[in-house]
Amino acid sequence: MVLSPQHTDAGSAAGMQGLDSRVAQLEAEVAQLKDALARRQQIGVATGLLAQRFAISPERAWSLLVRLSQNSHVKVREIAQSVIDAHCGRLDPVNRQILSTLEKHLPDGVRLVKTEGDVNRAPREDPR
Repeated sequence: MVLSPQHTDAGSAAGMQGLDSRVAQLEAEVAQLKDALARRQQIGVATGLLAQRFAISPERAWSLLVRLSQNSHVKVREIAQSVIDAHCGRLDPVNRQILSTLEKHLPDGVRLVKTEGDVNRAPREDPR
């Protein structure tokens, strides 16, 4: 049996449309994965900064990020961006507000990011 050109053209068009749809779906998935990878890197940097700031392990720094996120209802990635921006000296009003909110969940006098004033202060005695 020989197919008529009409059937072949209709099948090709439907196949191409399905292929275009699949390509668009895969492109969206790739974009999501790239975004997730960038966020993961951002969170890793913030975890490292907090680990260094408080002289704790990266695991404890991650736990701190998660706890702050849960207590303040702010996403971990937003906290991470605020910590990084503060460390780099480029805090905008939104990130400053996020840090201020987060620091309310920390013991008195504990700050997430060192400021110029912290450098001039005498270090506290180690409670151990």
